[in-house]
Amino acid sequence: MLFGVTTSLLAYACLATAVTTFTVPHLAGQDDTPALLEAMKDLSSDSTILFESGITYNIFTPIQFPELTNVEIRIEGNLTYPTDIPTIQKIVGAAGFPGSWITFTGGTNVTLQGSLDPHWGWIDGHGQAWWDAQNQINRPHGIAFSHINNGVIRNMKIWKVSSHPSR
Repeated sequence: MLFGVTTSLLAYACLATAVTTFTVPHLAGQDDTPALLEAMKDLSSDSTILFESGITYNIFTPIQFPELTNVEIRIEGNLTYPTDIPTIQKIVGAAGFPGSWITFTGGTNVTLQGSLDPHWGWIDGHGQAWWDAQNQINRPHGIAFSHINNGVIRNMKIWKVSSHPSR
């Protein structure tokens, strides 16, 4: 009888911690953000959001994650922000812009997991273009986190820009 009770408890624990995995869809040359935002309605708890390795995702519009609980965002592919500075300035200057291109607004047990692969898991905000243009208005910030309890950031990579060109 003890075996039956133990088995039942283990089965219940497995059901209680079931996780939905959502692989972000990618369409070449198009903004991949809308599909993610649409899916977020069902992914705010007990979920894994996967940006697949081998794919460069176009994050052409800002992402504002809702409050998350027990969610892991796995960036195994690369994320690229827009390269068109005037378009970005218009978005950043608009009322309601959250302040960062990717914003985490709150939650518990949230993990942002990058890739160990040296070629994948990068976030490219094209910062060098901003330095080269010497354009100071409406620059976007990359990522912001607020009101996250038990948050983990692991193995993330962001392109580093040089503000002083070598001579």
